Amino acid sequence: MSQSQPGLPLDRPTSGPRQSLPARVADASYWMSRYVERSEHLARILLVSADMLTGAGDLDETLADQLCRDVLAIAQQSHRYEAWHAECSTPAEFISTISRHLVLDLDNPNSLVNCITKARENARSIRESISAEMWEHLNTLYWTLQSDDAAARFADAPQERYRQVMTGSLLFQGVTDQTLDHGQVWLFIQLSKYLERVDMTCRILAAKFNTLDPVEDAMEASLRVLQWMAVLRACCSIEAFRRLHPQEMDAAGVAAFVIFEPSFPRSVLFCVRHALQSVDRIRTMLSADAGRDAQRLLGRLLGELQYPQGLTGQPDELRVFLERTRLAAATAAMAVQDQWFMRALDSAAVIRPVDSGDLQRIRPHAH
Repeated sequence: MSQSQPGLPLDRPTSGPRQSLPARVADASYWMSRYVERSEHLARILLVSADMLTGAGDLDETLADQLCRDVLAIAQQSHRYEAWHAECSTPAEFISTISRHLVLDLDNPNSLVNCITKARENARSIRESISAEMWEHLNTLYWTLQSDDAAARFADAPQERYRQVMTGSLLFQGVTDQTLDHGQVWLFIQLSKYLERVDMTCRILAAKFNTLDPVEDAMEASLRVLQWMAVLRACCSIEAFRRLHPQEMDAAGVAAFVIFEPSFPRSVLFCVRHALQSVDRIRTMLSADAGRDAQRLLGRLLGELQYPQGLTGQPDELRVFLERTRLAAATAAMAVQDQWFMRALDSAAVIRPVDSGDLQRIRPHAH
């Protein structure tokens, strides 16, 4: 019998020097993730608003109308109010009309169907850079919303469609974390997710504080609690809030938690910190000057959130703070695009959003 050969040493695998991610891949992965996150927020605000208008008893007509206006403001569709309101005679009909347009309307670039479609198109353009499980999950969600009977199924059970999109987004994030290496593509996915989350959370809080502050004192205590519970539900925060604050349910407590809670993954502070960490890691991998402006802007915003100056909790101050925070995050997002994606702007394969008015005010930009 021949003598066995000694075992070969098992060396730790090394990845070698990092290659710069093609701008096309970075851009598409960023917008794929951002559209998925946007669809989740939109589905949740529609679900919560419909529940409030149909399940909270007889709301004051003015308050009910304002709740519908809030949905339009959050979705950046306030200019549609007159046309859509004219079709309806009750707030329940109005929120149903709003929901139909925000879910199925192909002319609305940020409708649920369009968000999932654009996420899928971006994913398809970088199939070689994402996992098969990510593509399969997103493709399945897309075809669920695009089936021949999708409109009829939405009319029969809109809440089920909202939950389907919300669950689909959460599952997509889990699949991404568990099947994709945590390199540059994953980091751009995380960066866009957190920037979108900051934007939508600030929009939701600002709209709700604008609506509830003038009428809160006149509300019955039970209705006031229901309204702030709805705000927490819209931010996917109610269970986490209750665990930390079982006895509190007021404006100051809700705002402090959703904005400043450092350990909660949907708070504004948490999202800005992790967006900055993503930028830091990308810059470290690439060893280049690109991303310096985004790093600086997010670092400054993180400092303002960790050490807010002169914020007393008054509603007017809070609304100004939220808008300033949202615009600062939007400016950082523009810096990310300018410094990492501009080389891909002539690529038809990357599906980008229609410019929002806020970003146009920051810097004129045309895709």
